[in-house]
Amino acid sequence: MSATSPEHRFVHTPRTTAAKPAKKKVTPAEHRVQVAAARLRVTLDERLGRETPAKTKALAKEPI
Repeated sequence: MSATSPEHRFVHTPRTTAAKPAKKKVTPAEHRVQVAAARLRVTLDERLGRETPAKTKALAKEPI
């Protein structure tokens, strides 16, 4: 199969699971924004009668 054949566009290289991106260090300002957004999400979900994920609820309880 050559690079110009129509079948070539359907061939993909396999993805490796070993290469994971490193977690970005969150600055204090970004953390405050995330906490504020989580608090808004919890309030909105309560008003709309929706379930809020536990991770979001835990983040909303953190001090700013």
